[in-house]
Amino acid sequence: MSAAQISADALVIGGGVAGLFILDSLVQAGCGALLVDTNPLGTGQTTSSQGILHAGVKYALAGTAGDDAVEASEAAALWSEMLCGRAGNDLRSVRVLADHCWLWRSASWAGVAGMLGARLALRTAPVAVAESERPPWLRGVKGDILRLGETVIDPRSLLQVLAARHAARIVRGDVQAIVRLSSGASVTIGGTHEYRVSASNVVLAAGSGNERLSALAGSPEPMQRRPLRQLMIRGALPMVFGHCIDGARTRVTITSDRMADDSVVWHVGGQIAEDGVRMEASDFIRHGLAEVASALPGVELGGCEVGEYLVDRAEPRTKDGRRPPRAFAQWQGPICTVWPIKLVLAPLLARAVCTHVRERSAHSMGSAWSGSEQSANLADRPWESRWSDQRVGA
Repeated sequence: MSAAQISADALVIGGGVAGLFILDSLVQAGCGALLVDTNPLGTGQTTSSQGILHAGVKYALAGTAGDDAVEASEAAALWSEMLCGRAGNDLRSVRVLADHCWLWRSASWAGVAGMLGARLALRTAPVAVAESERPPWLRGVKGDILRLGETVIDPRSLLQVLAARHAARIVRGDVQAIVRLSSGASVTIGGTHEYRVSASNVVLAAGSGNERLSALAGSPEPMQRRPLRQLMIRGALPMVFGHCIDGARTRVTITSDRMADDSVVWHVGGQIAEDGVRMEASDFIRHGLAEVASALPGVELGGCEVGEYLVDRAEPRTKDGRRPPRAFAQWQGPICTVWPIKLVLAPLLARAVCTHVRERSAHSMGSAWSGSEQSANLADRPWESRWSDQRVGA
């Protein structure tokens, strides 16, 4: 069968949080936009995200607010508007897990400097709380405890809301060729149905897949992978959302969700996720459990099920290999390569891309896939499958 011919103002390749936000923003701006992904939506970084809409404090623990802290603070304020339905992308249907996080230090003296750094004058400043206001799971923690206005969402719910708006514009397929044209680019897509898309703009938003795609488009963008090993704990646990810090680092970050059987699962990151990539899985689990027990001495973990998994953070390459300070969008002719860097920055990235596309597009609202019954489904979250059958204390 010959490939179906489709025209669009923009073709977005990649169906994670960045790609779907960009698609939604483009459609709202009146552009004819389409999205394709070879995997279920959110595969990799998005469904592995802890869902924290960082307000900048995490990036200012050393005592100064750099570009990353300021940009995150601005983005978090925009998220607050969207989750209330007051700004552009109406996200009132997104599942909010918590409207704040807690911030506390480890028992070491090094933690004091970090707590002082966390009190910087960002849009969302931490507020010290009295002992009587602390949740029961923090009662065993000594010293200051701060309440931080960082919302936590279910990233998969966000994908579901954005994807449902544009089902006819989203398709599952494999990008096989990207050829530059005088008017944009021609993209060949294989799959159950084959397509040839003539697009004025092509946005590469496929995370680690951008390395192959940008080379395919003749506009290679240097990429780095920073791996993480995340810990999961499941059982009769309280719902926990917060950061235990030690100096200028986040020792442990915990977010929670509830399973279908009413058990609670903790998704654990922070420094242990950075350190865990250098460990065997069994050693990492032992280390991670010890760190969590130290951070939350009043919580009993006995009998809980544990698991772990590896995930790569794909980003533009930096000279020192560290996390880039800002969301990344680089245009080379009609090809734009993007990495949001953090979940919270996705709407700012989408706005920047949308502004550029609107200047180059014909604003044709009619774009849609033929055979849209093959629209991509959503990826599972890690804790829906990745368990080790190991229990704490067994």
